[in-house]
Amino acid sequence: MKTNGEILQIPEELLTQWANSCLHMNHLGTLIQRELQPTKEHARAIDLAERARRRAWILFNELLEHGAKKPEGYAEASQPRYATSEPE
Repeated sequence: MKTNGEILQIPEELLTQWANSCLHMNHLGTLIQRELQPTKEHARAIDLAERARRRAWILFNELLEHGAKKPEGYAEASQPRYATSEPE
């Protein structure tokens, strides 16, 4: 990231804190959507929750690309949360 021609260095710890916040926002958006009934009354809230959730997810991944570390125990939805060394 550049500002006035200089590169701005952001510590890994801060990037990681920001990434964790994004992950929490993503989870919150998912929980809100699950609790709202898919009716006309809640359509706007569902849409806003989804837009915020997607943006938090995008920012989370961008922070990882710039040096943030994934939280301990983090796994993608398609990956098993706890891998074992022995096949089942």
